[in-house]
Amino acid sequence: MSVENLPLQELFTRLRKADLPLGIEEYLLVLHALQAGFGISDRKALKCLCHTLWIKSVDEARVFDYHFEQLIPRPPKSETSSQPLAALPEQSETQSDTPSPLSSSKLSTSDPPSPTTVSEMTLRIEDEVQVAQAMKQSASNEDEILSDRYISSDEYFPVTRRQMKQSWRYLSRPVREGLPTELDVEATVSEVGRRGILLEPVLVPQRINRAELLLLIDHGGSMVPFHMLSRRLVETVLRGGRLGKADIYYFHNYPGEYLYRDHAHQEYERIEELLNGPYSKQACVLIFSDAGAARGGYSLERIDLTEKFLKQFKQRFRYIAWLNPMPRSRWPGTTAGQVMQSIPMSDLSRRGLDDAISVLRGRPSHYKAQIS
Repeated sequence: MSVENLPLQELFTRLRKADLPLGIEEYLLVLHALQAGFGISDRKALKCLCHTLWIKSVDEARVFDYHFEQLIPRPPKSETSSQPLAALPEQSETQSDTPSPLSSSKLSTSDPPSPTTVSEMTLRIEDEVQVAQAMKQSASNEDEILSDRYISSDEYFPVTRRQMKQSWRYLSRPVREGLPTELDVEATVSEVGRRGILLEPVLVPQRINRAELLLLIDHGGSMVPFHMLSRRLVETVLRGGRLGKADIYYFHNYPGEYLYRDHAHQEYERIEELLNGPYSKQACVLIFSDAGAARGGYSLERIDLTEKFLKQFKQRFRYIAWLNPMPRSRWPGTTAGQVMQSIPMSDLSRRGLDDAISVLRGRPSHYKAQIS
């Protein structure tokens, strides 16, 4: 049996395509558990093992259950279910004399599975574990395991979709507004203690996220390799950020007189008009650009125009951060190394994104002092 035909790997691949945040480590974790004897007694135990190690939410559970039923269906009841498992036909032709982990002592006698299903499932699990053992012995680094299998994935591993959504949600400014419809438990209990009787519950307005974000994206030129990543930022901030307001604008190299609402630069807005727009004092700005670090260039013109643009925005917005897709080691000696002296700049990793969010929440950056 080839590695592509193994049932767990096919299940794992389908779950990744369904946008579940799974990596090679999670796949190996299940295989290691199987080697230790967990999840091999029957189909239910296998499902419970995978569910425990891979699933983190109710939505993920629904996706998992669907694909698990498709790939590893329930064994049909055999017409000869009363036949003892030890007397199953053709058992010796497909297995060795060594007793199978799915022996009769570990199966319920009230509802024995189909003989063919038991033997095939057992062999497939054993083959999968053997393949895992071979890969562990031959690979010096677990990151290389099955790397060719997943090289076509659109996931950006330094920071995944799920991690982006989680980071955006830290950028929140909850405010209670509207009609009082939410129960204030503490105030209600205090009122009961004061009066000795519950006359009516204490209600308060619901919390509404009033966080406002302007996401400015450098598009084209040296940022072409990061277009997919910029789309991922836009997708997660609009669909998963749960912000009160999020506006997306595009520019090329540095904002000049205009910012554009589309990456094709067809719909524009003057920066002066944007700065006079209906944004609150708590609105923040996040800039996504390599600032010249991708090509290793140093441009005095780009530095001057970028600092002019930043000066304009600092007069209107209190919190501004810069997110750079290039590694921090590529910043010194480039335009980015100079620009970061005027604005907190972070690389696009999970830690870097969280640092940028912290800056937008009014906290100091942890990175500025680390770059010479």
